Amino acid sequence: MLYIMTERLVLKPHTQNSLVWLNTTFNNPNEDYFNGDDPPRERPETLEETQKLLDRILNRPVDADIIDYAIHKRDTDELIGVGMIAHINHYNRRCDLGIGLGWNRDNWGKGYASEALQAVIAYCFTELGLNRIGAEIYEFNAHSIRLFERTGFRREGVLRQYIFKDGVFKDSYLYSLVKETWEHQKKS
Repeated sequence: MLYIMTERLVLKPHTQNSLVWLNTTFNNPNEDYFNGDDPPRERPETLEETQKLLDRILNRPVDADIIDYAIHKRDTDELIGVGMIAHINHYNRRCDLGIGLGWNRDNWGKGYASEALQAVIAYCFTELGLNRIGAEIYEFNAHSIRLFERTGFRREGVLRQYIFKDGVFKDSYLYSLVKETWEHQKKS
């Protein structure tokens, strides 16, 4: 079970208390735009629909290949974001990451996403014993591209015309960070 404390944050499992935050975030048009590849919603997601997703998260088997977590401010316990370590493959020692702070702009630009991402990277390499971490980021998500590149990820590929947004096909970028590079960066 993931539980990480940083200077300002606590990354921990979701609880039932995550429901309203998740529903509000899922119903924000920017969430669909920057993180989803489904068609735009025709109606808001209901609390019941979000509850079904949360139930899957809360009841996920311990040996599942995904770890979902909530990002809370350490001093107030306010839920400010979510993330996941997905496609965990222990034999090949790799996974993929996703992270988001939601759409409360008061929490943007304060380094929370960077702090959380750095903690999760360390967890993947040291606690899970992984060697490679991947991420897929849409070409128009400049904030995520900068976040992952500043944290040491390198672009290694392009999924050309992968997603249909704004009436045109757009690319998705593949990023990775390997343990050797991460360890070298820590020493520098």
